[in-house]
Amino acid sequence: MMSDGKAVIVDRVIKVYESRGERVTALREVSLTVDEGEIVTIMGPSGSGKTTLMNLIAGIDKPTAGKVIVFGRQVHSMREEELRKYRLHVVGYVFQQHNLIPTLTAVENVLLPMTLAGKPDEARARRLLEKVGLSGKENRFPEELSGGEQQRLAAAVALANEPRLVIADEPTGELDMATGEKIIKLLISEARDEGRTVIITTHDPRVARMTDRVVLLEDGRIRGSYSPQRIAAEGPSGEVAVERVIVEYFKRLLSDVRERKAKLAERLARGEISVDELVEEYNKLRSLEEAIVDELSRLGAGVEAF
Repeated sequence: MMSDGKAVIVDRVIKVYESRGERVTALREVSLTVDEGEIVTIMGPSGSGKTTLMNLIAGIDKPTAGKVIVFGRQVHSMREEELRKYRLHVVGYVFQQHNLIPTLTAVENVLLPMTLAGKPDEARARRLLEKVGLSGKENRFPEELSGGEQQRLAAAVALANEPRLVIADEPTGELDMATGEKIIKLLISEARDEGRTVIITTHDPRVARMTDRVVLLEDGRIRGSYSPQRIAAEGPSGEVAVERVIVEYFKRLLSDVRERKAKLAERLARGEISVDELVEEYNKLRSLEEAIVDELSRLGAGVEAF
């Protein structure tokens, strides 16, 4: 089936989970199209359905209703063997929880998907590790790596089989922004240089503004979208005025970050964090706060800086 330049088509997808006799609707008639070679960010609060949507596109889960089509292939109706090949050859997934094999070294983790595809290439595996800043740690096991290093290793694993579609679920969640930016730039360069399509979920506007399009997902519904590149070139426009919900989302995110920052002293007093952890968390939150204020300014929505 031809894809007509569309990498991903999500058509009126509904996803309902049943837990302990209760029905939870994670996605409510979500429709989304991503062009081949496009880099898209999905933003939204925790519980908004971002990971659920990524899992449906990756063929890890199936929708309750609706269609998921990737490069012309109907993922929603694939059988298990088709899905296995699809996940191995078409999609590279940078999981939020890393999904690394603890008994394999870093280079062996990258080699594993290559081997399963019948194309082991140790030289390429080592080049990927160098790209993500893990040169010299090829023979370390995941437990011997920091959380950030494990996330970088997960990115190398996702790129192992040169996938046409890369999905990254909060790929910078455990990284400082400098390291996180390297991972995002790597994914973007893969898209630009190799023609890959990339979908990233994140809470960080610094990540979002590096991509072609930002889509807001809240309460299982797509609320709006905008192009960071267009805003950078033209300034606030009618496009943003139409999508006021985007601005409101960033304002809520800013309020949440400021509240978390204000509660750090209370957490220290209760013995939940150490002084060093307080300083580290404060600096991360302040940096994120600055980024959100800057993004609101770019969107033409003035807020009190600090």
